[in-house]
Amino acid sequence: MNKKITPVIVDQNLLEQIPYQNDSLPVSEYHDYFDNFINGEFNYHWHDDFEFGIVLKGSLEYTFHQAHQKRPPQILNEGEGVFVNTQALHTARQLKSGTIMYGITLPVNFFGLQLSGILHQKYVLPVIHHAVPGLFLMPDRTEDRVILNTLRDLYALSPDSADYELLCLEYLCRIWRNLLPGLSQIPGPVKIHKSELVREERLRLMIAYIHTHYSQDITIQDIADSACIGKSECFRCFRVIAGKTPMDYLVEYRLSKASQLLEYTDGSVFDICFSCGFNSPSYFSKLFKDHFGISPSQFRKYSRRTVKEGESLLL
Repeated sequence: MNKKITPVIVDQNLLEQIPYQNDSLPVSEYHDYFDNFINGEFNYHWHDDFEFGIVLKGSLEYTFHQAHQKRPPQILNEGEGVFVNTQALHTARQLKSGTIMYGITLPVNFFGLQLSGILHQKYVLPVIHHAVPGLFLMPDRTEDRVILNTLRDLYALSPDSADYELLCLEYLCRIWRNLLPGLSQIPGPVKIHKSELVREERLRLMIAYIHTHYSQDITIQDIADSACIGKSECFRCFRVIAGKTPMDYLVEYRLSKASQLLEYTDGSVFDICFSCGFNSPSYFSKLFKDHFGISPSQFRKYSRRTVKEGESLLL
């Protein structure tokens, strides 16, 4: 098998560090092939950078997670997109196999590096200080349509073009100029209580702890201790922001890692069960079938056949 697994690389606090190869024009492009992500999804994470993305193929469910505002997941189809504000905790999963998203990220001081700091003060700081974690971009709205079309222009732009830097800067200014009207229509900046920000930070710490220690025999107390809080506050953080219990999240993450090992390694179901933190093969098989609809052995057989048939699509 030559299918590539693409994890979202984050640090111990779920912070994704975005690499920039050109300091004079710090823009990072990416292509998210969701078939290459574990279970077709990227898990909870955040970054200091701004992000814009457009769905090139398929569809996905995109979710922002906040303590002070409950936002339902948004289904994004081909041609629709998203803006992710700095430090917004978010997740996404594909709804159709083969989903592809193209996007760009730029540092929060991008416009401060260009021409004059007045651009940063006048047009960027209001976005940073706005309570909204992001916007979903729909082609039936004028400004959104301009942003989506400009993302396509960036997608088609070759770095070898003689005027690449000028065009790139022009496109980014156009995107930002059309982002501002959409934000201005959203009430804010809303005063966020300090306790809500603290709760979001606690959840980041606890999720990061689960991602690091899922293979061990950890308890609710262990998870709560990782954020220096009691069990009651631990349950409250998960319920308010993630919409599930800490144990539900732990089990789902363990099952996700088990599915990865079943598909991409030759380890036995017995060994995978224990390496992912389960202590009973029969209980592991029951949970796995409840979650995926098939047994671990059936999942391995099906996923490997699917990979073999679809390898040419990943070249």
